[in-house]
Amino acid sequence: MKITADIQRLEPGALVELFELDATAVAGDVLRFHGYSQVGPIWWKGGEYSPWPIEASGFARTGQGQQPAPRLAVGNVDGSISALCLHMDDLVGAKVRRRRTLGRFLDARNFPEGNPEADPTEELPMEEWFIEQKTAETNETVEFELSSALDFNGVQLPRRQIIANVCGWLTVGGYRGPECGYTGAAMFDRDDNAVSDPSLDKCGGRLSSCKCRFGANELLPFGGFPAADLIRT
Repeated sequence: MKITADIQRLEPGALVELFELDATAVAGDVLRFHGYSQVGPIWWKGGEYSPWPIEASGFARTGQGQQPAPRLAVGNVDGSISALCLHMDDLVGAKVRRRRTLGRFLDARNFPEGNPEADPTEELPMEEWFIEQKTAETNETVEFELSSALDFNGVQLPRRQIIANVCGWLTVGGYRGPECGYTGAAMFDRDDNAVSDPSLDKCGGRLSSCKCRFGANELLPFGGFPAADLIRT
């Protein structure tokens, strides 16, 4: 790849950093953004990345073998990030993808006269992180700590977190996903009230949420561990 050689040159050109927030595992959407406030939308691989005030840090890896714990501070002036956190449990479990390429490889539509060097294959290895927790929130910014999934033959360790009263399938495949397995026509909101509007069909992640969909006397695919609440240390 040309970018591998170019990045090692004395003047490799403008390095462009792009981010994707994939909240589909927590009942959200995929948002694409960049932190260059003086620039309009950036197009990469056919996707539109919108300008948004962000500050990313801590991605550098060391030779000590310890995984980095990056932080992502996102502008919150209009309250939109707070709204996402409120409706999606602080976005914990959502994926953050970090993409990097050189400006000269960006899609042709970024340039008034096109770009003969546009090449969607020329990018540094994509990094995928998970939102571990929200660490700060003000009227101006919301800050998140990211974590890396340790991957052994595709298996994330720990495989599942032991939580008593919350269904883990909400963050692994999502509501109505393959692990959840619910395909019924009956719909309920987050408080387990019956609804007819598909946009209100949201699982509350509780054992009661599972019962109202599958039946109180049926075998339930609940992704939590109710008995864990009985353990006392």
